[in-house]
Amino acid sequence: MLGAILSLCAAFFWASAVILFKKSGEDFSPVSLNLYKSFVALILVSLTMLILDIPFFPDKPVNDWLLLAVSGFLGITLADLFFFMALNRLSAGLVAIVECLYLPSVIFFSFILLGENLSAGAIIGGILILSAVFLGSAIRKDTQNNTLENKNMISGIIIGCLSMVFVAAGIVIIKELLEHTDIFWATLVRVCAAIVSLLILVLFHPKRKQYFRELKFSKAWFIAFPASVSGNFLALLCWMGGMKYTTVSKAAILNQMSTIFIFILAAIFLKEKITINKSIAILLALAGVCLTIFS
Repeated sequence: MLGAILSLCAAFFWASAVILFKKSGEDFSPVSLNLYKSFVALILVSLTMLILDIPFFPDKPVNDWLLLAVSGFLGITLADLFFFMALNRLSAGLVAIVECLYLPSVIFFSFILLGENLSAGAIIGGILILSAVFLGSAIRKDTQNNTLENKNMISGIIIGCLSMVFVAAGIVIIKELLEHTDIFWATLVRVCAAIVSLLILVLFHPKRKQYFRELKFSKAWFIAFPASVSGNFLALLCWMGGMKYTTVSKAAILNQMSTIFIFILAAIFLKEKITINKSIAILLALAGVCLTIFS
């Protein structure tokens, strides 16, 4: 029960963060936004560990440290970087549909790496979810002047799909480790690994001056900060907690409710239109999730 509750909380906190990150993308580039929210997460996790008296350097095998670092690189550095790039190209509603690829990706990696069985219902559910992505991202032929917009949409969908694959791989590889590891310490190591890799990227990037300039205090922080707290502290901890206290597949299914939350919040706060394609895509995605749950 605890794992299920945490997984649903992760879905809601992440959906709320996506809406705020969408607005933050107007002031931050994907690289600087990723670095900013990772620093916020590092500070909050560190303070929490100090308050709860959780050791920063527990007696753990080197392999545990390395595995968590790889997980952070895949699931934060690469996955979040690609996610913010996709969010700049797509509407929040369409991102919600692309995020449906997370579930079949987790099921696939848990089958390959953990030996969790794939039922016929789960396979059909995955197909329905993939169908939802394609349907929801169908390009409209309204005018002849939206070629660039269509190219951005296609690239955004591809980048978004890659993000979901990296997120899934990053969490599945540490599932067994999480069963005997403190969530806060594991999160700290992942975030530290992400920050180190992002700093290396920024320092050697030709646009490094721009990235550091974007990180200076500004009005943009009033949106980016709550987004980071919700998405990279609350959601991240609940997400990892859900993975720890239930099976990978069940946690991923409940995490997928973020799709519905994003769809609703985008319509309310971003005034995104609820198209027929998106509505059908959401129904297909929900059907896929239900099939996976009850198979």
